[in-house]
Amino acid sequence: MSLTEELFAYLESTHPRSLGGVREAREVAPERFDAMCELFLDWGAAASGDNFIPGAVDAFVDFSNDVLMEQARYERRGTYKRSTFAECEAEVYGKRDVMDHYLWGAYLTNFLWAHHVDIAIFFEDRFLRRVAKDAKIVEIAPGHGQFGIWALTQRPGTTLRGFDISPSSMVIANKMAAAAGVADRAVYERRDAMDLDQMEPDCADVVICSFLVEHLEQPHKLYETIGRLLKPGGVAFTTGALTAAHADHIFEFKRESELLHLAEDHGLRVLESLSIGPSRTLPRAKQLPRSMAMLLQRRKHDHW
Repeated sequence: MSLTEELFAYLESTHPRSLGGVREAREVAPERFDAMCELFLDWGAAASGDNFIPGAVDAFVDFSNDVLMEQARYERRGTYKRSTFAECEAEVYGKRDVMDHYLWGAYLTNFLWAHHVDIAIFFEDRFLRRVAKDAKIVEIAPGHGQFGIWALTQRPGTTLRGFDISPSSMVIANKMAAAAGVADRAVYERRDAMDLDQMEPDCADVVICSFLVEHLEQPHKLYETIGRLLKPGGVAFTTGALTAAHADHIFEFKRESELLHLAEDHGLRVLESLSIGPSRTLPRAKQLPRSMAMLLQRRKHDHW
């Protein structure tokens, strides 16, 4: 039995109510889904050890249910639950057991949520082709490390430096890099991703940052950092959540243009973007939770 078959069997036996959504994700692009699912599950199993599928799927279901509950609360009250990083640090990031469960749940959403399958395809088809074979990559807040590690496996001459505030992220990302066979080209350092001022400007050919901006009190600092680290002409892949509540989302974006302007205001040209939400929402929902991916390039001149 493949890991993908094991995943579906476990969902059917233990979490049947979640099975429909995962089947919906596969229907986006069945062959692409099967390839990504088996690859990413293989990395996870090698990194996590025995009983990976039950543990990771349980984390995914918990993560997905938490999102639904927070979105329902957001619809009722009109605001996210938390508004400061300190609150998130105390309740989520600073608790190892909570954060481990969170990260594995989030990892599976990248290929088991239908709208995230579209983003993964966008990353592979539209972004990776712009990454040079010997690029120096900086990943800001890699979490479980999936996107950066995926880039390393597709571009064997690339190297990566990742920075994350979470101890859990450091452990999991390192194990994932080893599982994917790229540990010799990936270095992860525990550091606040918004405190990279000591790094040399123009040091990165590529920057990757997935779903960080909505976790920040001052999101403009992220794009300021990306613009400073990228070499002129360098490319970045970023994702962000709009009107999408979660336990550690603190900055509410309502319009895609807000993210576009943040990038443009800090010397970044928006080459391509994709904004997509789930096909099903809460009954009588006023907000559409969306995930937005942007492919950015550091400007070489004042006007292009």
